[in-house]
Amino acid sequence: MKTAVVSGLALVLAGCSSGAAQPPVSAPTKAAATSNSAPPSVAPPKLPERLLPTEDEVEKLGLTVSTEPVEYVVGATTPLRLVNACGVAQPWDAQVKQGAHASAKGSAGQLEQLMAQYDGITGTAVVEGVKKALACGTVPDDDLQFTVLGEFAVPKVADDQYGFCLSLEGTGRFVHCVLLLANGDRAEALTMANQNSSDARAQQAVLKKVAPVFAEALGRP
Repeated sequence: MKTAVVSGLALVLAGCSSGAAQPPVSAPTKAAATSNSAPPSVAPPKLPERLLPTEDEVEKLGLTVSTEPVEYVVGATTPLRLVNACGVAQPWDAQVKQGAHASAKGSAGQLEQLMAQYDGITGTAVVEGVKKALACGTVPDDDLQFTVLGEFAVPKVADDQYGFCLSLEGTGRFVHCVLLLANGDRAEALTMANQNSSDARAQQAVLKKVAPVFAEALGRP
């Protein structure tokens, strides 16, 4: 807090009148003036994890939070790819401004959440780009190769959305389904996976249930 101080000046006046000394006269001292105005407040930065549902919101969906939303640190060795289509970098990957991730689990498996906010491109353009990139039919994951089984539809909840399912190449097992959502300059991938089940319908049912809540969070200011 800034304090402006005005110094008081004491003036001693001596005079003679009829040979008698006059008593000293002091000018009134001004009180220190203190500014009560606070410095301009600076709004805290908006954290990307706010764009994912809170623990309470997730648990109301019948899921248990495994990892609370945290920022995804984007770097040269940690690029953020919503979907690793064909195992190659896509043009929009370099335009990620910030991201966040979280996870939860339920009876149908594990729900992985990955959100990205972009600079110079819309989330809709990213979702449409992923759809085209998946024409190659494969999505590598570490040393495993997954193939696209097909698409599924979800009632409209976002600017754009796209659902598809994958299985471990050549086996038809380890099925997992992915739902992409877009809102403004943001997009996210919701991935349901269950190593002990190949029931794509159960995973799709969960994604359809949670989609409105995740879409709402993605559109937060």
